[in-house]
Amino acid sequence: MSGTVSLLAQIIPLAFGAAVSPTALMGIILLLSISKKPKISGMSYYAGSILMVLIVLCVGFILGNGVSSESPHPNPLLAAIDLILGVILLIMGIIRIFRPQKSPKHRFNGEHPDSSSLLVFLKGLSFGFVMFFINFSTTLIVLEAGKLIATAAVPITGKVTVSVILILITLLVCEVPLLIYFLLPGRSEKLLSKINVWMQKNGHILMGLVILAIGLYLIWIGSIKFGLI
Repeated sequence: MSGTVSLLAQIIPLAFGAAVSPTALMGIILLLSISKKPKISGMSYYAGSILMVLIVLCVGFILGNGVSSESPHPNPLLAAIDLILGVILLIMGIIRIFRPQKSPKHRFNGEHPDSSSLLVFLKGLSFGFVMFFINFSTTLIVLEAGKLIATAAVPITGKVTVSVILILITLLVCEVPLLIYFLLPGRSEKLLSKINVWMQKNGHILMGLVILAIGLYLIWIGSIKFGLI
């Protein structure tokens, strides 16, 4: 149990870092505002996001299991992965801070008023998948989290629990707008519009700072494993 709690303490900060995704947030707000069937579109966007996160998480598991070792000494390959991901995130964070957030409007072609529910679902699914796929910072953070979960000395039930918590926190960027839309249907458009405007102006700075912090953390962890500090 203590191992699971310790793993959770490592994963939760990464999960909240991965959840800072202005592009994905603007994507679901756009979909809810212009879709003729917003409930279907919103839930399918969420499903597509889950699918993308699951795929990245599985890659992280494979990566972690592939280089893990029973040796009590830190695996140099795992340390190298931490350092490389940390440097990449550091660079991405700096770039993100000085690059204004672009609206995802051009990536969604809308839908025909007479589109079937299945077609609307598939469009939302693919849109959610793509929006998370192009958000490389979230992808790298989830990849690192998957590696940590795979290499942790924790029972499978603990790993599954931590993985579910990781996914739920990472996808808060979808869950919060959906909850607002379903619980406050009369006020959701105004609230989500304000969030969207704020994220377009400030989201890149917020995301850049979070990515910088996680990048520095990974560099620090990797350096410790290498014995550099």
